[in-house]
Amino acid sequence: MSSYRVSRRTALKGALIAVGSPYAATAATGSPAITRVEVVRVRQKGSEHQGTPYVVLATDVGVEGYGGPLYREQAQSLERLAPRLQELLVGKNPTPQETDFLWMWNKLYPGKSLSAFTEGRDPLTGKSIWNTRRKARHTPTGNVVTALSAVDNALWDVRGKLTGQPVYRLLGGTREKLRAYLSIVPSDDIPKARRQAKELFDRGHTAQKWFFRWGPPDGETGFAKIVGRVEGLRSDLGDEARLMFDFHVGSRGRCDWDVPYAVRVAKAIEPFAPTWLEEPFSPEEIDSYRRLKAETSVPLATGEHTYSRWHIQPFLDEKLVSYVQSDPEWCGGLSELLAVCKLVGRYEGVCVVPHGHHVLAAAQVVASQPESLCPMVEHGIGWLPGRQRAQTCTISPEAGHLATPSEPGLGPGIDWERFERT
Repeated sequence: MSSYRVSRRTALKGALIAVGSPYAATAATGSPAITRVEVVRVRQKGSEHQGTPYVVLATDVGVEGYGGPLYREQAQSLERLAPRLQELLVGKNPTPQETDFLWMWNKLYPGKSLSAFTEGRDPLTGKSIWNTRRKARHTPTGNVVTALSAVDNALWDVRGKLTGQPVYRLLGGTREKLRAYLSIVPSDDIPKARRQAKELFDRGHTAQKWFFRWGPPDGETGFAKIVGRVEGLRSDLGDEARLMFDFHVGSRGRCDWDVPYAVRVAKAIEPFAPTWLEEPFSPEEIDSYRRLKAETSVPLATGEHTYSRWHIQPFLDEKLVSYVQSDPEWCGGLSELLAVCKLVGRYEGVCVVPHGHHVLAAAQVVASQPESLCPMVEHGIGWLPGRQRAQTCTISPEAGHLATPSEPGLGPGIDWERFERT
């Protein structure tokens, strides 16, 4: 079971839903309509903090859906789009699933098809993107996609609340417990990291992802630390552990690896059977993925910074990745992640393991899919507690498993007993 901190009001609300609450009743009393789409800021009562941004989608039956918390550029994009989204969505019934990310994109940007990503072009600017290195985590177009992702997720939150069901149940899912892997950003202290890994493993967290903190600028010392980290973890945890490895190069940006360095690392860690090596290059550097794939047997993972099914499809067509990590907070929302799952299902031997910027929407999708396609969810022990701080319940895995959120909608809502809108 997951660890839950539940308020008395939340428990009562759950009981009311089970016996027929106003949420569940609205589905039978006519078509609800959207009345407002806006970015709000939420802060703890008594705090002078400006608040954390969320997008809220309100309806005329008193049900509100939330997407977030939002990162800064995502919120800024949403605030710019808000007047146009109001025109599109106010007055519409939120329940049809066809009102989704792709519908919003096509309405907002006619003639700017997302399929341009498959051809290696930015759909908004028309510029070539293949084999370019990003200057920031998300592109300007990506910030728009992530903004609409939050609205898509808020729509799903409303749909679940209107029917009194968690979203995965609306989608026909039955998985009440999901395997979870922990993402851990360690210090440079390798012995300390090894002790932490063993403590987590002994508590049942047998799937762990560790970040590398070193790259070419760190020379032979950095390379030795990378190999030492992998070898030490495998030695301490044994063959039962699933070990994944990702990047964290601090102030140096998203990625500073080149192909020769990535090949050297991959060959050095192959003997220790990593489950995957994650995003060794900037998301559009497809030639680098091709060259690395030809040189290593280590499975590759990517997708957390790709936008829509069309952005990830070339990696699938060329069999460059074994794990697709599209994130419903960024790729086009829960709707687009479902489309990614449908796409990936056509490629033998490839799985979808959503990136864990947050956990609610990702868990709902994973729980709706076969375990063979979506085997795990990600839980970042360093960042997810903070992103859940305003919720009525904090969800975290225990003994390597996460209980699928069972509240109506995406999961635990904002705790208005402790928090307020600014």
